[in-house]
Amino acid sequence: MNDKTDKLWSLAGEAGVLGSMILDRDVVLKVMSILPDEKAFFESKHQQLFTALLAIYTEGKPTDAIMLRDELERRGQLEEVGGVAYIAEILNSVPSSANAKYYAGIVRERADYRQLVQAIEDMQKTLDEPLAVAEQAEQIQRLAMSLSPARKQADSFSLSEHATDVAIKAQGRDIDIIRTGFRNIDKIIAGVAPGELIIIAARPSMGKSALVLGMALNMARDGRSVIYISLEMSGRALIERAICATGRVNLQTIKVENPLKEKLDDFYGAALLLQKYDLTFREGVTTTEKIISVVETQSKVRPVDCVIVDYLQLLSGGKNKSRYEEITNISGSLKRAALRLHVPLIAVSQLNREVEVREHHKPRMSDLRDSGAIEQDGDVVMLLHREDYYRRYESKNYSEFDGLAEVFVAKNRRGPCGIARLTFLDEYVSFADLTEKSDL
Repeated sequence: MNDKTDKLWSLAGEAGVLGSMILDRDVVLKVMSILPDEKAFFESKHQQLFTALLAIYTEGKPTDAIMLRDELERRGQLEEVGGVAYIAEILNSVPSSANAKYYAGIVRERADYRQLVQAIEDMQKTLDEPLAVAEQAEQIQRLAMSLSPARKQADSFSLSEHATDVAIKAQGRDIDIIRTGFRNIDKIIAGVAPGELIIIAARPSMGKSALVLGMALNMARDGRSVIYISLEMSGRALIERAICATGRVNLQTIKVENPLKEKLDDFYGAALLLQKYDLTFREGVTTTEKIISVVETQSKVRPVDCVIVDYLQLLSGGKNKSRYEEITNISGSLKRAALRLHVPLIAVSQLNREVEVREHHKPRMSDLRDSGAIEQDGDVVMLLHREDYYRRYESKNYSEFDGLAEVFVAKNRRGPCGIARLTFLDEYVSFADLTEKSDL
C-alpha cells in the first residue's frame, strides 16, 4: 500500500470506531461529535454498520453485537456486511473502548483527505472545460468553499447540526465533562470541559498543589488520562503525596526507623492501586509551547483527557517583557492551548499580598497576581481559602475552623458561582469533601 493510499483510508481505524461503539454505548455520542454521518467511512460495509449502530442508539437500545445483528437482519444487510463472523472480527480488533475518540479522529482525517483529493480532481476538470476565466474561477471558489475543515471550527454553529447536542449538554449529560471528584465543587461547576482554562488560585501554603493533585487522582481513578506538569515539586515528591493521600498515610510515619507494619501495608497497598492510574507527572516543561508538544506527543499513543499546570507564574512568557506583559502572554497562551488541544487545562496561580492585609483574609478575583488577564482568560476561577491557616497561632477561635477549607467559585462561564466547602487533611496533605471528615 502506497503513501497516498494510506492517507485515503484506514480500515483499522474504522474497525476501531465500530468495535468501540459495540463494546460501549456511552462512546457513541463522542464518536458522533467527530463523525457526523456514515460517509466518513471508506468501506461500504462499515458505512452500513455505523448507520445500524446509530439507529440502535437513537432507539435507546444497547449497541451490543446481538442488537447489531438483529438490526442488520431487519435491514436485510447482515450477509452483505460479512455476517456475524465479521462483527466478531471487528470486536476482536479492539481491546476496549478507551481509544474511541482517537480512532474516530483517524477516520475523520482520512475522510477529509479524500474530500480534498476529490475537490482537486474536480478543480482540474473545471480548468479543462472551455469556460471563461471568470466562470472557471467562480466554480473553483465554490468547490473550495464546499470543503469541510478537518476539525469543526468554534466560530460557526448551525442549528441543524448542534441543537440536539446542546440540548443534551444542557441536561447535564455532556459526556465530555470531567468531574473533579469533589462533590461540593462539582455541584457548582458540574465538572471541567474541553477547551476550558480553569484557574485555581490561593496564597502560598494554602494547599493549591494538594487540591489539584486530588483532582488529578480522582479523574485518573475514573479512567481518565491526566498529565500533571509540575514546575515546583519533583515528580517523585508528587508520587509520594499521591500514595499518602490515597492510602491515608502520613509520610513521616513511613520514613521513621521502624514504621508500623499496618502503616507500611497501607502505603504499599496504595502504591499498587495507583499503578493502574493513567496519571503522568512531567518536570522541566517551562513554556506553553512545550506543554502543547508534550500533550500532542502523548496523544499519538493514547488520548489525553486533562492537563494540569502547577503553577502559572513559573512558566516562561518570553524575553524582554515586563512581568505584567509576561503573565498576560502566558495566560492567553494557556487558554489558546486548551482550545487547540481540546482538553480542560487546570492552571494553579498565586494571589498577591492584598489577601494578607485584609481583616478576614478572604480572596477576591482582583487578588490574582501580576495580571488582570488571568481573570479574563479563565473560564472558571476558583479561589482556595483556609481560615485555620491564619488562626493556627491563636488560642481562641481556632477549633471551629480546624480543617475547614473553602473554594470560592468566583467565575463560571457555564453556570453559577458559589462556595464549595472541603476538609483539609493536614496529616495526609490532601482534601476531602466536608462530609467525609467524620468517616475518617
